Amino acid sequence: MTMKKFAAMLCAASMTLSLAACGGTTDNAASDGASADGASSGGSDLVIGMTVNNAGADPYQTAYYSAAESYAKELGVTLKLLDPVGDVTKQQNQVQDLIGMNCNAIVLWPCNSEAGVSMVKQINKAGIPVMSANTNVDESGKEYLECYVGPSNVLEGQQTAEQMVKDIGNDAKILYIDGQAGYSTSAERLEGMMKGIEGTNIEVLENQISDGNREKAQQVMENYLVKYPAGTVQAVYCMDDNIAIGAINAMEAAGRDDILVYAAACGDYNTLTYIKEGALRATAMQSPIIDAQTALDYAVRLAQGEKMAEFDNFMETPVATADNIDSLNIEKW
Repeated sequence: MTMKKFAAMLCAASMTLSLAACGGTTDNAASDGASADGASSGGSDLVIGMTVNNAGADPYQTAYYSAAESYAKELGVTLKLLDPVGDVTKQQNQVQDLIGMNCNAIVLWPCNSEAGVSMVKQINKAGIPVMSANTNVDESGKEYLECYVGPSNVLEGQQTAEQMVKDIGNDAKILYIDGQAGYSTSAERLEGMMKGIEGTNIEVLENQISDGNREKAQQVMENYLVKYPAGTVQAVYCMDDNIAIGAINAMEAAGRDDILVYAAACGDYNTLTYIKEGALRATAMQSPIIDAQTALDYAVRLAQGEKMAEFDNFMETPVATADNIDSLNIEKW
């Protein structure tokens, strides 16, 4: 996948934001039944159900939604694509709807990992293969899943933290800005960050929730800046790039440049500018396009009766810095 294609898909995804937020059903069936990249066709008789988290919440989720729509057409499968706009109750109702649609397989990106357990249990009880994508359900629900497909959030958090340690050393004080409470991605990336600083003397002074919202993350960082004068903190570690940009905005507004900013993962093409300029010192690169396409590939295999050899199926997420961004072959993302 070229850089231009990646950027174009993100742009197209932004234009479909109002559609993504409505939570309606999208039926996709390609006329020729073959993908543009030569992937095998699932066959137009296959029906894949998918309920995502919140397609309009950030650029990553918007691009994921759009990529899923497009790729289903390439594969020649009917995709029942639903968006609960971050509402757990609405997602529970959507799961019931998908069960009633006689889907051959169902993909769940849970709004809440704990609430997702009852959803996958219901799907499993209905005799429909179900997998989690991008974000997993709570550990207690994994027995009802066929597999998980998406990033290793723990590894992303760890890799970026290890780069942070290289930059700031073993004796430092840092701040953390988290995502959403009850969301496994947030918990796993924090777990990864803690692994990355294990064995050092780095002290995490505070951890505040941002709900994954850039504006709220900016407010959290503004409060941090008031509480911690220049020279008292070496870095702020953020759950994702959207949160990190909120932190960067707060620092720019306050005229502060003494705190280095890190993000566990990045899924927005526009964030590359922050990396190249050094405002964001390091982040794991995670493509929403590859994420969505891989999820659908696995869903088709499940719908065709295949059993996965491994439960966890992770996508590649290399760490990017200003020094290596041009050598990471981002064109394929």
